[in-house]
Amino acid sequence: MVISTAMNRYILISAGLLLAGCGPDPESMRAPASARDMSWSAREGTAAITGSASFVYFDERKLSGYGVALYQAVGKGHTVTCAGNDVQLLPQSPASDPVVDHMSRYNVMAGPKVDTADVAPFVRHVTCDADGRFTFSHLPAGVWYAVTQFTTRDVTVKEIRTQPGQATSVTLGRGWRYPPSWRHNPKLW
Repeated sequence: MVISTAMNRYILISAGLLLAGCGPDPESMRAPASARDMSWSAREGTAAITGSASFVYFDERKLSGYGVALYQAVGKGHTVTCAGNDVQLLPQSPASDPVVDHMSRYNVMAGPKVDTADVAPFVRHVTCDADGRFTFSHLPAGVWYAVTQFTTRDVTVKEIRTQPGQATSVTLGRGWRYPPSWRHNPKLW
């Protein structure tokens, strides 16, 4: 009797786990993204975003004798900014989320997965000045993604929430590359 009860529980748990893995993919159940998702961003508003993008780059030297590749920062380092590079401001939506994730994951600011016909008309552009600063004005309130690059292989992303009549100040820096989404930075312990 005890074996039979344990066996029944095992069968029920196994069947539940099997069925749980066979359900529809949650991503496939989302409503398809459309331009209507971003239409709010085309309106003129009273919000602004002022920002800068920079990080300190240190030269490195390889340490030997540890059995693994270890590097040590050398010198005071030098500041790298987004000077002269494009800063893109994308409205947050189901259509722009995968575009921004692709930019961050693959360190690209252009290409077929980035310049999608649904998203491109809603992207705002400015150029970083010589000091690595940028400004977007006349924005409606909402959630935006600011994306820029320091070098051809260093893309950075920041989520920004704007409020009517307020200027939001942001600093974009260099982030981790693992896990591949910029939204889920690893925790160090």
